[in-house]
Amino acid sequence: MSTGPRHLVRPLSETGSTLGGDLPAGLAEAAAGRLGWVAALFSVTFAFMHLLYRTLAPAQTLPAHQLITAFSVLLGAAMAGLAWSRRLPASLTLDIGLIFQVVAALTISLGESALPLSEGLVRGHSAIAIWLVLFVLVVPSPAGKAALAAFVTACMGPLGMAITIAVKDYPRPLPQQWAVLYTSSFVMVGASVILSRFVYKLGVHSSGPAEVGSYELLDLLGEGGMGEVWRARHRLLVREAAVKLIRPERLGPQTGSDIDAVRRRFEREARATAALNSPFTVAVHDYGVADDGSFYYVMELLRGLDLEGLVEKFGPVSARRAVYILIQVCDSLAEAHAAGLTHRDVKPRNIFLCRLGTNYDCVKVLDFGLVKVRSASGESRLTREGVTTGTPAYMSPEMALGHHDVDARTDIYATGCVAYWLLTGQLVFDAPNALSMALEHVQRAPVRPSQRTEIDIPPVLEEIVMRCLEKDPAKRPQSARELKTLLERTPLAEEWTNDLAEEWWRRHAPIQEAPFRADQTTA
Repeated sequence: MSTGPRHLVRPLSETGSTLGGDLPAGLAEAAAGRLGWVAALFSVTFAFMHLLYRTLAPAQTLPAHQLITAFSVLLGAAMAGLAWSRRLPASLTLDIGLIFQVVAALTISLGESALPLSEGLVRGHSAIAIWLVLFVLVVPSPAGKAALAAFVTACMGPLGMAITIAVKDYPRPLPQQWAVLYTSSFVMVGASVILSRFVYKLGVHSSGPAEVGSYELLDLLGEGGMGEVWRARHRLLVREAAVKLIRPERLGPQTGSDIDAVRRRFEREARATAALNSPFTVAVHDYGVADDGSFYYVMELLRGLDLEGLVEKFGPVSARRAVYILIQVCDSLAEAHAAGLTHRDVKPRNIFLCRLGTNYDCVKVLDFGLVKVRSASGESRLTREGVTTGTPAYMSPEMALGHHDVDARTDIYATGCVAYWLLTGQLVFDAPNALSMALEHVQRAPVRPSQRTEIDIPPVLEEIVMRCLEKDPAKRPQSARELKTLLERTPLAEEWTNDLAEEWWRRHAPIQEAPFRADQTTA
């Protein structure tokens, strides 16, 4: 869970182009499996070479050889076990794999330098050069990560030699010996970056546009946690949409009953969202289970940016525009609450601002993935029992305390936090971690938004925001409908118009070309 703002839009063309980029999910899953085989091969090869060395030169086999071999074999086995267990997300497994690449290179160097060069043994280029090429061909990484890992891996050659010289007091190799041993490794750094990019593009191309139901997946708009969002196109209608996928393998170890429970939660989420008709709630067109067992549902494809990105890029909005936006948010929540649904994760990142036809500043409330359904037979949460859900920066005190009887008023509190963000560009509370943030919402009184911004905030609007942020749910507006009425009665409700919104959007036209990406927190 994140306590701070993050950008919403990340086109596929940027994926993997930076140090922090990730591979597409399908390619990452395949690469994680191959990482296991590379680690196993490393382990077996190190053991085989040690046995071969003991056979050919038993007198020169030192205890250091045995120690390095034992560590290397265990290191490779541990990495293989982690990769094959699928206990971690594929992207995290691959990041750990890059650490394995570096540590393995150090053990290779320590093994090579266990005997001094003056012993007269045949020496050539370091095997680290081969290790670099092998690793990058089998386990592709985004260019930035590949470059950094390759350079550090190459540095392990001279580092291992230096460690051996310091520990064993071996004579220092001549400069030409250093050059012969390790120049090829550093040359392979550049080659590995090029190869990594080639393998990455080849993997993306070979994976092709997958299909779910009647939709062809085109571009990965975003991923994280258990979910992915794709730009898709209906095969017959040629209509574009956003498809949200939840892959079972990302849920960690699961029994058959666990998978069935997840499927039921997913279906309830899709049905709950699809039943909503407010123009300010993202529309769900279809849902189902793909051939590979992934759950998916199809939403309308939006273009614009979320409220988090809006404020991060352009700063706090005017009071009159904030009211215009918040009234639409309340309309969406009011319908959901009337249907017995509590969103429980209202935040700027889940409120999308877009242009629809000739209408501007149109709000779409996204991601009912944490929704709680209230029915005649009782309450049903779409999240796992015993797990605290939501985003700490926008979490009501009752949710932070883990109360199971939270109702629609928790969304009112979160809407107040959203209003605070729109008007000030700051969170209601600043804290270093999620737990501290949650405690702030429980214990500390918020500073009035007018004291944290230079933007004029009329007292009537500030009082509405502060009422939403009351610790006691009974002191807040009791429904989204009531909050909407309060906002509509302010003079500000008439001051922001579609014409003013159109003027703003025309000045910032490139923003409307940014594709929709649903929030990465997925139940």
